[in-house]
Amino acid sequence: MWAKAEPAAAPARAELQPAIALSHCAERLKPAFQTGDPVAIQAAVQDVELLRRTYGTLDVLPLVEAMTIFARDLGRKGSPAAGIKVLDTVERWAPRNPSVLGARIVLARQQGPQGWVWSIADLLELTRARLTNPDHRWLWTLQHLAWARVMAALLLWGTALALGLRYRRVWRTTWEDPLRHHAIHPHVVALLGAFIVTLPVVFGLDPGLAAMLWLWILAPFLTGPEVRVALAVILIQMVHPVLTLVEPLASPAPRPSLVTLQLRPQPAPPDERILAGLSAHDRTFLAGWRQLQSQDWPRAAATFEALAKESGDRAEVVNNLGVARYQMGNVQGAQACFDEAATLAPRRGEILLNQSVVAFRQMDGPLGFAKQEDARHFAPETFNRILAANQARTDQRTFALPLPDTPERIAALARAIRPERPASGGGIHLYTLLNLLLPLAAAGLFYLRLSRSIAQAHPSQCARCGEPFHTTDSPDAWVCSKCHHLFVLKDGLHGESRKRKVEEVAGFQRSQRWVHRFLAFALPGTDLLLAGETRAGMVEFSFLCFAAGVVLATGRPLRYPGEVLQDPATVWLPMGLVLLAILFLRSWLKLLPRRG
Repeated sequence: MWAKAEPAAAPARAELQPAIALSHCAERLKPAFQTGDPVAIQAAVQDVELLRRTYGTLDVLPLVEAMTIFARDLGRKGSPAAGIKVLDTVERWAPRNPSVLGARIVLARQQGPQGWVWSIADLLELTRARLTNPDHRWLWTLQHLAWARVMAALLLWGTALALGLRYRRVWRTTWEDPLRHHAIHPHVVALLGAFIVTLPVVFGLDPGLAAMLWLWILAPFLTGPEVRVALAVILIQMVHPVLTLVEPLASPAPRPSLVTLQLRPQPAPPDERILAGLSAHDRTFLAGWRQLQSQDWPRAAATFEALAKESGDRAEVVNNLGVARYQMGNVQGAQACFDEAATLAPRRGEILLNQSVVAFRQMDGPLGFAKQEDARHFAPETFNRILAANQARTDQRTFALPLPDTPERIAALARAIRPERPASGGGIHLYTLLNLLLPLAAAGLFYLRLSRSIAQAHPSQCARCGEPFHTTDSPDAWVCSKCHHLFVLKDGLHGESRKRKVEEVAGFQRSQRWVHRFLAFALPGTDLLLAGETRAGMVEFSFLCFAAGVVLATGRPLRYPGEVLQDPATVWLPMGLVLLAILFLRSWLKLLPRRG
C-alpha cells in the first residue's frame, strides 16, 4: 500500500498471519471452482469465514480482487458462466464492489447479445458507484466527455471545409484581385493562395487556427444562417480549454489513510519511519490495534486502558478496550466499555453490534435484536459488512474500531511518504489561457470583419457558373447577369460567347456534383451545407461529429485509482458505432440513381 516505504525488518509472524491466510484461501478457492465440486467450494468458502472470525479480518478486498482476476481468466478461456459463478460466491465479502461489478459485466457480454441486456443493471450500479466516489467521479466524467473534444474539432474543420468549397471561387478573389493589377503569373498566385489558407499549419500551429482563418476570410460572403453557424462552431472550441482545466480533478494523488492501513490486511507492517510523524497517542493506538490483530488480548487491554486515561478518540479507545476484555472472558467489563462508547458515538455500527453480542451472551434476546436493528438503521453498510464476517451466533465475537482519519494525520502520513516538493506555480497555465482566449478572439475578429464588410462592395458567387459578380439583373440574387440573360431572357450574347458560357456553366456544375458526392459519401451533412441548406445540414453534421467523437475519443477500459482491474468498455462505443452506421447509410442512399 505504501509507496516508497521499505519493509520493516523481521516482522513478527503473528502480524503477517491475516495477509498470508488470505493468500492461502485464494489458492484453495481457485482449484475448488475449477473442479466445480459444490462440496469443495463450500469448504473453501468456509475457510474464509473461519479466517474472518479468527483474525477479525473484515476487509477481504485483496482476496476478492484475486478471485475477480481469476474469474476474468475463466472468461478468456471460454467459460464465462463459471467466472460469473465465482463472482456470485465472492461478492458476499464485498457487496457492490466495482471490480466485481465490472468483471460480471465483461463476463455477461461474452455470452452474446442477451448478456449485454443482462449486464445493464450491473452497469447502472457500477456507474452509480463511480459517480458517488469522490476519487473516481471526475475521471469517469472526463472519460465519457472526451467525445466533446473530437466533436468540436470536427464541427470546426467540416464547417470550414464545406463553406470553403461552397464559396471557393469568390473566396479566391480576396487575394487574387489585388494581384491581378501587377501581372503576376497565375501559378504564383495559386501558390500564394495555398500558402495563405495553410498559414497556421505551415508555422506549426493547431489546424483549428487554419479553419478559423478560413471562416474569417469567408465572413463577408456568408448568409445569415451561415454566419450564425460559423460563430457557434468557433465558440464551441471553448470545450478544449474547459476540459483541460477539469483534467487535474481526474488524477488526484491517492491520499494516505490510517483506516485503510488498519482494516486491510498488510503483507508487512508499515515502516516505523512513516508513523513517526504521528503523535505518541496515535502510535500507541496503532500498537494496540496490532495487538488485537495478533490476539494478544492482555497486552491490548493494557494498551487501551492506558489510552483511556487520555481524552483523544475516547469512543474508539473504550470500544477496543471492551473488545480485549470480552475476548479475555470479562463480559461485565466489556459491557461497561461498550455502553460508555455508545454514549459517545451512539450511531457507530460496530459499537451497537458489540452491545448486541454481549446481550446475546447474557441471554437477553430482545435487547440483542434491538441493537442489531439500530445498527441496521444507522449504519447499513457496516452492518452488512460485519454480518458477513459473523454469520454463526455460536461463535460470536466483538469488533474493534480503527483510529479515524483526520486532516492532521493524513498530512503527517503524506509528509512521510512523499516529502514536500517546491511548488511549481499555481493558477492557469499560459497555454491553457491562450486556448481559452483564442475562440473568443476568433469570434470577435469574425464579427469585426463581418460588420466592416457591410459597407464594402464584396462580390457574390453565381450559383450557375460560379463566377464572382457585384451586380445582377436577375431577381435571384445568386445568379449573375450573364446567366440571367443566357438562360432566362435568352438574349444579349453572341453565339460564340453563348457557347463558351454554356461550357463554363457545364464545367462548374460538373465539379459541383463531384464535390457534393464526395461530401455526401465522406462527411454526411456537409453536402447540405454545400447546397445552401444550412440548418438541415448542420443538424445532420452535428450528429455525425457526435457519433465520431464517441467512437474515436471515448476512453477504452480504464483502471481507477487503487484498483487492480480495468472497467469494461463503455456502452457509448457501440452506441456511437450504430449511430455512425445509420448516418452514413442514410447519406449514401442519396447517391443512388433516381428515376425521372
